[in-house]
Amino acid sequence: DHARLTVALTLAAAAVALVFSLRLKLDALPDLTNNQVLVLTRAPGMTPEEVELRVTRPLEIALGGAPGLLEQRSLSRYGISSVTLVFDDDVSPWLARQVVTERIGGVELPPEATRPELGPLTGGLGEVFHLTLSSPRRTPAELLELGTYRVAPLLKAVPGVVEVNSWGGAVRTLDVRADPQRLSARGLTVQSLRSSLERATGAVPAGALSSQDRQVLVRGVARPLDAVELGHTLAAPGGLRTVDVAEVVEGALPRLGAATANGQGETLYLMVQMLRDANALDVIGQLHRTLPAVKAALPDDVLVSIVYDRSELVGGTLRTVGRSLGEGLLLVLVVLLAFLGNFRAGMVVAAVIPLAMVFATAAMSALGIPGNLMSLGALDFGLLGEGAVVMVESIFHAPPAATMRERVRDATGRNARPVLFAVLVVLLVYVPILSLAGVDGKLFRPMAMTVVFALAAALALSLTFVPAAASLWLRERDVPARDSALVRGVTALVGWASALAARLRPFTLASGVVVLVGGVLAVWRLGVEFTPQLDEGDFVIQTTRAADLSLSAAVAEAGQLERVLRTQVPEVRQVVSRIGSPAVATDIMGLEQADVFVRLAPKDAWRPGLTRDGLAAQMDAVLTAQAPGGNPSFTQPIQMRFNELLGGAVTDVAVSIYGDDLGQLGALADGVAGAVSPIEGAKDVRVLAPPAVPLATVRPRTLEAAAAGLTPADVLEAVQATQVGLEVGATYDGLVRVPLRLLLDGAADAWALPALPLPTPGGGLTPLSRVADIERVSTPSMVNRRNGERRLVVGFNVRGQDLGTVVARARAEVEARVPMPHGYRLEWGGQYESLQEATHRLAVVVPVVLLLILVLLAQTFRHARPAAIVYAHVPFAWVGGAWALWLRGLPISLPAVVGFIALSGIAVMSGGVLMTEIRALQASGLTPGEASLAAAVRRARPIVMTALVAALGLLPMMLAHGIGAEVQRPLATVVVGGLFTSTVLTLVMLPALYPLFAGRKLEPE
Repeated sequence: DHARLTVALTLAAAAVALVFSLRLKLDALPDLTNNQVLVLTRAPGMTPEEVELRVTRPLEIALGGAPGLLEQRSLSRYGISSVTLVFDDDVSPWLARQVVTERIGGVELPPEATRPELGPLTGGLGEVFHLTLSSPRRTPAELLELGTYRVAPLLKAVPGVVEVNSWGGAVRTLDVRADPQRLSARGLTVQSLRSSLERATGAVPAGALSSQDRQVLVRGVARPLDAVELGHTLAAPGGLRTVDVAEVVEGALPRLGAATANGQGETLYLMVQMLRDANALDVIGQLHRTLPAVKAALPDDVLVSIVYDRSELVGGTLRTVGRSLGEGLLLVLVVLLAFLGNFRAGMVVAAVIPLAMVFATAAMSALGIPGNLMSLGALDFGLLGEGAVVMVESIFHAPPAATMRERVRDATGRNARPVLFAVLVVLLVYVPILSLAGVDGKLFRPMAMTVVFALAAALALSLTFVPAAASLWLRERDVPARDSALVRGVTALVGWASALAARLRPFTLASGVVVLVGGVLAVWRLGVEFTPQLDEGDFVIQTTRAADLSLSAAVAEAGQLERVLRTQVPEVRQVVSRIGSPAVATDIMGLEQADVFVRLAPKDAWRPGLTRDGLAAQMDAVLTAQAPGGNPSFTQPIQMRFNELLGGAVTDVAVSIYGDDLGQLGALADGVAGAVSPIEGAKDVRVLAPPAVPLATVRPRTLEAAAAGLTPADVLEAVQATQVGLEVGATYDGLVRVPLRLLLDGAADAWALPALPLPTPGGGLTPLSRVADIERVSTPSMVNRRNGERRLVVGFNVRGQDLGTVVARARAEVEARVPMPHGYRLEWGGQYESLQEATHRLAVVVPVVLLLILVLLAQTFRHARPAAIVYAHVPFAWVGGAWALWLRGLPISLPAVVGFIALSGIAVMSGGVLMTEIRALQASGLTPGEASLAAAVRRARPIVMTALVAALGLLPMMLAHGIGAEVQRPLATVVVGGLFTSTVLTLVMLPALYPLFAGRKLEPE
């Protein structure tokens, strides 16, 4: 029996597909990160301009011209260089990293610079899990050692984890703090003490000695275990010990960053980064299962606190998608049962939807397309069932036959081509979306592919499974003797409305024109944005203070900010600050910069009427009043990371100013910031580069130094020994390597540097100012470059207004108030750059979609006139979508544009159904007016039913308010609003106006 075999094969294939579907990767959003490689190089002691000249520029020259390279960006800060290389998406990330590794291997760098290393292979969605280690009894050095040697190895053992980065803590040292007076009294210099200390540590091999018929390995080890042992080492002949001329204490290397939590002091902040394209939920789930082992490996006094867990966002987003899809499916089933009037028939149609979903998700899993808000959130269950609806509805209205199988066979033969045409129209409008590239391609290609997979599966099921299942499960008694009351009511309403519209044809025509013109005006008033911001549930507040801020002051001010937020804002549950740069400098920041992670209570616990923007405004006001000076900027974890990776700036909009002179760039940047700040909707406006910092440059004077018995190198070593120290060896405490440093007391602060006493070989002391020139100047704290040009960035976020309107006003103000000198230019980037690129691509894609629809219609009807009439559904559908956006106060965004594209196919499909019926009735001898009115009544049920199931399938997404709903809302709003106007056109206006455009007679097919 072919029917039973078809059903059995379908169910077997669905079972296999279900196995593949269970392997589907899940996340909150598509990973928009471009294909980039990060090159990090440390150059201790170099100023930003020196780093730029001696490290960054050689690396940029060596890496320029690499195959597939699209863009270079670099940051040069005090002591560190970061070069970001963006490759074409077609280049394998592993190949890109290999090419970069080969090219940097031959770069000549100064001896002070370390070997360049590559940043971890991760992306904008890679920061999946953040936690802190805190203890009131532990020093920062102890916390860092616990994090590095006990926690990080356990977390890195989790499959999919590529890096565990850290902020805070300190690298423990044993410091010999030499007293210049005591050194001078004993005739010692910094160099002689350094030589003695270097000989106090070491390890040597000694081979093996025989012991009877065995051998014993021998080695020599000198590793001072503590400050007391190091202090007893010999400093000079005659029994002079180190402790006689210096104080030996435990210390720490200069720190590049810190972390604080909840206003209670310093903590260790650990960030787990996921390998790019790994399964976020799997990785986070395994991290949670590893946490008990992590806690067991730590002392009882160390508290582990989770700061950020992306599974909360992923889970909330998937719950929103699942709820919307579930509610849509329920509404679709209700409509199917109400219109078909038979439970068995409704279940045959309904079975297509989960089966199509299983096949679609299996295809996604096989092709590596993750399930997320975009790829799953745009599915319309009503649309998936439309082919099956047409098939079952035609079975009910097929001519009576001896058996149900004959009835099914007849209906299938008559409707296979119309169903194929209907679904093919919708499929074709999605195909051009697959041509999108860049950020918009990453955002919408997965969605388009998912819809194509699901529609293709639904089409195949409608032509195979549905007829087979209907022939097996439906009986003659299932065919209702008469239409249900709902269907009769809809049919009567359509007949009355179309007849009235025909009698008032001039008014109907005028109404159509008014609706079209009103839709155009509505579009004109709509704003524009790239894509709605996903509400991630938490805030990140970026603060920037004085560029010469010390670490202790940064920690104190971060603690004050945390206490203010915790005590003054009830919605705040946890506040943790990351200050400066992490251990692996993937995020180069100075001590004046901090990222403050703010965990919020669930929205149902917020004060009544409080919105996210309102909460941000309240926090801003509280911080300005009680923790001033931080210049807070509000963003979100993923939003911040995407902005930074895509545009090299952490704000929504980045205005890049290019030129050579840093002073001129600074003046222009201040002018741009001043022009943008008053604009409504432009928030957190700031120059994304701290001002110049003071620099004391010490230049030895050769003659004076020689007269004191010192070489220039002796003078420079003494300067280095004041703060950084001279490394003279290392010891080990278990796994922990503890550097031994020699420091020179005598310069408590920068103002005391000229008076720093230097011991001389003759046993005297000479101040540093006598043997060196000390020049106090200012230097840029950071040099930013892009594609070989210096740039300065003015960044701002957009809140309360749409992106396109704010940027248009900002551009006008900047052009009017900030003229660019010769050799300097502006570029508008960030999300605005992505919006511009997407607009240019859509300017090609949308006309291609419209042309495909027209070609398909012409091919179907083989005449231009009916094709053009059906094609009129497109602008009428778009008008409804535009009105819906305007009524809901939503701007035009990329999801809305994709909604317009999808709507085009659905609207044309309904128009094609009616036009096919009209032409069939005309061919039977009816006039155009009679045929159009009769066709509207006869096809009212399938047209209204397909429009309702398509609209109701998306209605929950249109009205949803959960996490991620803001991204779904524009697309669903456009489709639901457009289906209303296109259905009215199909069943009311088109029958009334058809005689005006139909011609005098029907041409033969």
